[in-house]
Amino acid sequence: MLNKEDFMVIKALRQRGVYLKDIAADLGVHPKTVSRALTRGSAPERTAQPPSSILDAYKPTVDRLLSEGVWNAKVIWREIQGEGYTGKLTLLRQYIAPKRVLRPGKATVRFETAPGEQLQTDWGQIVTELHGEPRKIDFIVNQLGYSRRFHFWCTDSQDAEHTYEGLIRSFEYFGGVPREVLVDNQKCAVLIPTQHD
Repeated sequence: MLNKEDFMVIKALRQRGVYLKDIAADLGVHPKTVSRALTRGSAPERTAQPPSSILDAYKPTVDRLLSEGVWNAKVIWREIQGEGYTGKLTLLRQYIAPKRVLRPGKATVRFETAPGEQLQTDWGQIVTELHGEPRKIDFIVNQLGYSRRFHFWCTDSQDAEHTYEGLIRSFEYFGGVPREVLVDNQKCAVLIPTQHD
């Protein structure tokens, strides 16, 4: 369940333009949880008060240090020990962990392309059970850079022939061809001539 600090993280990241799915991944929650929190405009109300923590009195100092760019837990720990904190470093790390997504330079930045400009392609593989036997399934995912719409196709091999077939199937699915196709270092997209005796 989200707390007020989680909601502040969600709000700050959303204002930076970070996608709901990326925010959810950072907080370890489902994207719908993030969406509901934004729609509601606050963290869910709790009926029971959370138990108090030995860290509570030092949280303002921790938050101040974080806002000043101090993210090293041991440095913060030593600082609040000077103010009388007798708790463990682990408790401090647990408090800092969900706030790390606010650390400058850690936000996900979307690479923008014009409509029809680019399609990104990559291969993946999963193991699933078919007819009671485990089997590796290869799949190609082709995603449009502008709209983020995607098409995937499952096959039995990651080779050049299946790469091209997967791309053609995506072009048919999308109803057009982009100006460029961005591949992620795919050796299978290159035809390597074989030597014949």
